[in-house]
Amino acid sequence: MKNIFLICFFLNSFFLFSLQWPVENPVVKANFGEKTGSYYNTGIDIISKSPDAFAVDKGEIVYYQEENNHFSALPSGLGNFIVIEHDRLLRTTYGHLDDNFIGKEKVNVAAGEVIGKIGDSGSSNGRYLHFELIDREFGELVNPLILLPVIGDKTKPLIKEVFLKNSGSAQYKTVANNEEIKAGKYDLSAIIYDLGENMNYFYQVAPYSIKVYINGEESLSIVYNSIKKSGNHLVLSSNNRNVKDYYLDNENWQIYLGQFDFRPGVTMIEISVSDFKGNEIIKELKIISLR
Repeated sequence: MKNIFLICFFLNSFFLFSLQWPVENPVVKANFGEKTGSYYNTGIDIISKSPDAFAVDKGEIVYYQEENNHFSALPSGLGNFIVIEHDRLLRTTYGHLDDNFIGKEKVNVAAGEVIGKIGDSGSSNGRYLHFELIDREFGELVNPLILLPVIGDKTKPLIKEVFLKNSGSAQYKTVANNEEIKAGKYDLSAIIYDLGENMNYFYQVAPYSIKVYINGEESLSIVYNSIKKSGNHLVLSSNNRNVKDYYLDNENWQIYLGQFDFRPGVTMIEISVSDFKGNEIIKELKIISLR
């Protein structure tokens, strides 16, 4: 019930108020919840032709870190970064800033005020801004796209291949429509990703929602609304599952979709994948299970 309330709160809040983008003409190069290298993205990574980074709303700088400050107790993966406290118990984090940023010069900032330059400090693989949205009321990291103005996106996500692996096998096997298999329990996975737009080259990002239906009934739902910490793990608030459970191969975007019991007869599988803008792709497969 609490998860439903949280989602409704942010969706309703979107219509009441929204934050402004922290850069001009933003291009999202990594989405919320996706695996990037050895870590899971708890924000979004944004690039822009303009070098400036802006405060998304008025607020108070409650923390900043300089990359070369060896006395800091926090990890330096974000390099130079700033944390701003806003109304409604929201905090925003701006990471990988260039050396000259506003954190050490003032406390209060206005909406749209320049707080620094996009840089490549910390553990970055280029010049981009890492942006996080923290909801302190619920203690969760929220997908920033929920409260940022919607940007144009006409590209549907892709479902490239679908795989099954039975309990006695170590490897996944590609399956097609009308595939015949031996009845039993199988792990289901698929190569799933979204395509970034407004770039001069091809790149992949995580989708916003993945749903699996077995014989018309919803059997799996992965929605990247928010992430919370549970012990030493990051879990999705939408289903309380560990984020890392879903990434079998992050280089090839192979996503684990659960284990299912294929009984003798016909089983219909429907995989629905959508991005935050609502662009959706659906793949349907008929699996024939033999005794």
